[in-house]
Amino acid sequence: MLLIAEFVMAPINLWTGRTMPNFTRFTGLSPQLATTVFAPVKLLAALLVAIGLAVHPLGVAGAVVLAAVCAVYLIRLAAPGRRDPAGIAAFGLGLILAVVLAVVQAGR
Repeated sequence: MLLIAEFVMAPINLWTGRTMPNFTRFTGLSPQLATTVFAPVKLLAALLVAIGLAVHPLGVAGAVVLAAVCAVYLIRLAAPGRRDPAGIAAFGLGLILAVVLAVVQAGR
C-alpha cells in the first residue's frame, strides 16, 4: 500500500512541479523528461501494483517497474555532486520494498 500511495502521488507532484527541483537535482535530467516519461511510468506502475492485489502477475510487473524506476534514480544519484543522503535513502527503501513485493507476488 505504501508503494501504491507513493507512486500515485509522485507523478502528481512532478506534474505540478512540487518535486521537480529534487528530480532535477537527484537525476540531472530535464523537467520535460520527468513529466513525459517518469511521471506516466510511475503512475502506470502504481496502477499495476494496485490491480496486482487481485491479479498477481500484474502485481509482479508493477513491482518490477517500480524497482526499475528506483534503480534509475539510485544510479543517477551515484554521480558526483548528486549524492544526496535523503534521496539515496528514499529510493533505496523504495527499491527494497519493490523487490520484496515482486518476490511475494511471484510466490502467490
